[in-house]
Amino acid sequence: MSELYLDEALLEELRSILDDEFPSLISTYIQDSGVRVDDMRQAFSRGDVDAVRKAAHSLKGASANLGLIYLAEQCRIMEDAAREGSIEGQEPRMLKIQQEQQHAVVLLRDRV
Repeated sequence: MSELYLDEALLEELRSILDDEFPSLISTYIQDSGVRVDDMRQAFSRGDVDAVRKAAHSLKGASANLGLIYLAEQCRIMEDAAREGSIEGQEPRMLKIQQEQQHAVVLLRDRV
């Protein structure tokens, strides 16, 4: 099941390339992704479509770089909705992004 959420091969490639720096990368992602989700959630609650788009874009890229496929896809969908000018009806996706970021943290901590 974790294949849907995480590209294990990509993560292992990063581990081999970064070697001793890999734990630092994971730690930074865990911290930064939490901040990005909080920013997105706050922007979402304010109805700030542009800030939601920017936060979703940022989290999408960081997640994709670590092989967090499902989280990156959820962020892409949110980013697309915001780019089209409306986040109305995206409450379930916002909740899903929050849940998936927490799931990503668990997956990554298990691999450090």
